[in-house]
Amino acid sequence: MKVSVGQIYIKPGVSLPFSHLMQRWLSAELSSVTDDSVESERKYGAGFNLVINVSADTQISDNKIKGPTIFKKDKDVEFTLFLPFDVIVAAADGRRVALEYLLGGIHSVFKQAGIGTERLAERKAFIIEHIYSDPTMLTEKPWPRN
Repeated sequence: MKVSVGQIYIKPGVSLPFSHLMQRWLSAELSSVTDDSVESERKYGAGFNLVINVSADTQISDNKIKGPTIFKKDKDVEFTLFLPFDVIVAAADGRRVALEYLLGGIHSVFKQAGIGTERLAERKAFIIEHIYSDPTMLTEKPWPRN
């Protein structure tokens, strides 16, 4: 199953420092840890792709997931993952906290979509460290690099 990660922010001043290079790398990494699942095929049909739109919202204290929206013609199943912006920017290491919320939210999306989470769980620490330590994965704002 192909997984695509995008970003869409709907509130002015509410965005996170993930670059387009991070989106592409994470999409490939997530695609490599998914297997065609009997449960997801039962829910959506064969050959569907998973799209995770990352966003952020204020006045929430944990991830919020919207979806799925199913596009039968394009064979896409889309979820929007809202990360808790206020919690992230208040944290001492907001970049790492954002990544923890991001991977936790992706884990929840996988479960909702009927995709196994074992291989994702095995790669979680590697994914977080790679994004955190690679300067091309994050932009300067809202947090400067250490």
